Amino acid sequence: MTEGERGWTVGDDGRWDGRSASELAEGWGVPLVEVYRTIGSTNDRAAELAGRAGPRPSVVVAEEQTSGRGRRGDAWQSSAGAGIWMSLVLDAERAFPQLPLVVGVACARAIDRALDVAEPMVMVKWPNDLVVADRKIGGILCEASPRAVVVGVGINVGVPEAGFHPDFAGSATALEVVGAKAIVRNELAGGIVTEILSVTGGPAPFETVRAELERRDALLGRAVATEEHGEGVARGIDTDGSLRLELPEGGMRSVVSGSVRLAAITRRG
Repeated sequence: MTEGERGWTVGDDGRWDGRSASELAEGWGVPLVEVYRTIGSTNDRAAELAGRAGPRPSVVVAEEQTSGRGRRGDAWQSSAGAGIWMSLVLDAERAFPQLPLVVGVACARAIDRALDVAEPMVMVKWPNDLVVADRKIGGILCEASPRAVVVGVGINVGVPEAGFHPDFAGSATALEVVGAKAIVRNELAGGIVTEILSVTGGPAPFETVRAELERRDALLGRAVATEEHGEGVARGIDTDGSLRLELPEGGMRSVVSGSVRLAAITRRG
């Protein structure tokens, strides 16, 4: 921990969203919860726990992150009181290539349940974003180690008091903006934890959620621009978790890395 970070575990007096670490652990069905007012990154703290022979699963949750990050080290705005910033430490056996997508489905399920919507509202954008109406409300960052896997989850519940950072204002949104009222963060976080543990703990988790992932695929059938293979039309997610891309001149490619954004196709030559 760095100077200024203060964590509370089960049995201590720290509280997050009105609940103590002990109450959160009991309500979420996990043996260990650490609570922080402010922390650099919940994933970094979870990685420290992952290197120890501690209880699994465990959860690190913070009111604010000062160095929150997304995939490839991109900055993630984690303002105090505006969202759910947490990381889970799971057994190494729960690490597999499609894990971010499986966790995405789990988070989308839990959020839709909290919003009490009949049809899927939260969509999964390959490879690790959660979107509503093409605006990002959340992201997932999975980091594996020999002894455990860390699953980071960031959900924008409300708009930060000072507004979204200019770098994100055009692409980000929050649950309260899209119509969610009276979201209780500790209850939504508990639902997310429960759903993640459920879907990752069973046999063949990717196959279990694959049909639902197709329904929640934010890019399916749409024109996209990829770093890896240029422009094309997204044709779903393959069994290995890669994005299937149909090129303008014909042929298919598998996108396994880099960014993907919605775009109009321009034909070459």
